[in-house]
Amino acid sequence: MKETQTHAVVREGYARVAKQKTSCCGPTGRDTTTEIDIAKQIGYSDADLAGPAAAGNLGLGCGNPTAIANLQPGEVVVDLGSGAGFDALLAAEKLGGEGRFIGVDMTPEMLARARTNAVNAGYARTVEFREGLIETLPVASGSADVIISNCVINLSTDKAAVFHEAFRVLKPGGRLAISDILLTEPLPPELTQSVAALIGCIAGAETEEAYVGHIREAGFVDIELNRRPAGETIDFATDDPVISAAIAEFGVEGAREGAGTIFSYTIHAMKP
Repeated sequence: MKETQTHAVVREGYARVAKQKTSCCGPTGRDTTTEIDIAKQIGYSDADLAGPAAAGNLGLGCGNPTAIANLQPGEVVVDLGSGAGFDALLAAEKLGGEGRFIGVDMTPEMLARARTNAVNAGYARTVEFREGLIETLPVASGSADVIISNCVINLSTDKAAVFHEAFRVLKPGGRLAISDILLTEPLPPELTQSVAALIGCIAGAETEEAYVGHIREAGFVDIELNRRPAGETIDFATDDPVISAAIAEFGVEGAREGAGTIFSYTIHAMKP
């Protein structure tokens, strides 16, 4: 797959995040909310945030896929959109010395941070990060026990390709454990065209029906979903660019109504 304009926009946005340590996918309008606060809100424990993995916590994500993946020692895990390596370092401890973690990301600045974090945490031998697209994974077929991803697949313009690639990479009996932003209703066209909303993990989000349809069509079975409202934490008095754009286009009440359609999902599925 050739890189698209969307890839370029996302890469540029996440390069800024990597350099500035500012969040985009977590709850918005958080002038006094720290990365640790955000991580706790979306499912990470105090223990997760007390160890070396905390160096990779940029306040990104919308859930904790490592908590639903049931990782076992010696397994091979592939992370779609691995960022600064937060989930990689959490997983590495569970996988042990015989396990392997492969993070895939298309943003050089994120890859650089992740590799530094892995070395500093003592996981350079078992954790690696590869530059690439999640629609065309640089990973061998049938090589992974688990695929994880945290609030990244929504950014792709070809989610069907992402799940077909995940299915290809997994071994028979392998499992998918992801967190992502989904919708109960499609967003207005004006908001889906907003660059700020795209980097904020909203504009690229699909409805549950469409998203789960891609997973099922890729061949996955035993699909399990859990969700929580993602729009309830939004501060509509903030100057966050995503919220400001929505208010300018739809007014405060219209923006509030739209926020009520946004949910954070955890999804678990199996490859037969």
